[in-house]
Amino acid sequence: MDVLRIVICDTNQAELERYAAACRAICERKQIPALFTAFSSSQALLFEMLDPAFSSAVSILVLEPFNGCEVVAEAVRQAGYDGVIVYHSWATEKKYFYQAFDAGAYNYVEKGGAARFEAVFEGALEAARELERQYVALRFAGEYRQIDLRDIAYFEASMNHMVCVWYTGGKFLFRSNLSELEARLKDRGFIRVHRSYLVAIDTISHVSSYEQITLVDGTTIPAGRGYYAALKEAIEKRSLI
Repeated sequence: MDVLRIVICDTNQAELERYAAACRAICERKQIPALFTAFSSSQALLFEMLDPAFSSAVSILVLEPFNGCEVVAEAVRQAGYDGVIVYHSWATEKKYFYQAFDAGAYNYVEKGGAARFEAVFEGALEAARELERQYVALRFAGEYRQIDLRDIAYFEASMNHMVCVWYTGGKFLFRSNLSELEARLKDRGFIRVHRSYLVAIDTISHVSSYEQITLVDGTTIPAGRGYYAALKEAIEKRSLI
């Protein structure tokens, strides 16, 4: 069983320690290997989560939406975090529920109810294990998409730090860059084939000698010379040629 990376952020140090301990106890009882990281500052959490290597390793993010934490969920989704988010707070104002919903949170739990928190956290553990990083979460200009990686053909760099994802449902333009996406997806079936293209290996039909890739749907995209050796090796490993 893979180790789940669980991050908890709460500006109240006492509550941070208490609920982190409760989460550890649940994982131990259910015999789920987990690595915990706690943050008492939303700024520190956001700094770490904006690193694609860190974010891609996080399975569950538990947030208290106060003192800046309310903006973390949207920010990390916009940056590409696609794991499970749980809101956990004393707050009952509707705006926090809306923020959780807009960021695609798994659930919103009011503090004080230990049984309720335990049930939701156990559900989040199962959701994180079942997710298995099969989706990528993308957000731009108030629009949120959670796209199955199996539906994605390729990512194409656009102007002004924008990227377009081409998938079964159409296309979606969002703010990012291919280097960040490559770091997140290189172990999930995607490979950089050109300075402007990141492609799902399983969608490749063949590579022409004149540096052109043809996908299974007939789409053709360029292949850069500097990427050809790694591309050929990846395709051979997938037994596609």
